[in-house]
Amino acid sequence: ERGVDKRQAGHIFEQVEKFAGYGFNKSHAAAYALIAYQTAWLKANYPVEFFAASMTLDMGNTDKLNIFRQELVRLGIELLAPEVNASEAGFTVEQTAAGNKAIRYALGAIKGVGAAAMESLGDERAANGPFKDLFDFALRCDSKVVNKRQVEHLAAAGGFDTLHPNRAEVHANVDVLTQQAS
Repeated sequence: ERGVDKRQAGHIFEQVEKFAGYGFNKSHAAAYALIAYQTAWLKANYPVEFFAASMTLDMGNTDKLNIFRQELVRLGIELLAPEVNASEAGFTVEQTAAGNKAIRYALGAIKGVGAAAMESLGDERAANGPFKDLFDFALRCDSKVVNKRQVEHLAAAGGFDTLHPNRAEVHANVDVLTQQAS
């Protein structure tokens, strides 16, 4: 139709077809390379913050969290236990007594607890201060948001260790705590 020789048109089409096979991937490779560079820079210059953000992103994937934990051990970055008076719904960066940066384990990453409920717990703590003891926790938590099962999982994960260090006692008294909350 355009006056191009049939053989020449076929040759041009073959070249375009070959480029299409890798041109799409080549354009994506540039974008992926940029993301890889930015990610590597963040990991090298802000490793604690990088891992806290990455772990928050993958909170529901316990296999991935374990890989991150192994990398933290390799890099000498401390992972602090979950704690109802210190943890947030997501992973956070915290200063240790020794002055080092560490990552505080996310309450929302504890299996069977849920990030939304832990956000409400964090909001309560921010509004009215740290929980004084288990009964203060029970009185201040909304029983519609934090339920018996979640309290059991928090106890098993050590979330109440600073309020009451005996996890077995906390677990045995979950019914009393949830009744108090109601």
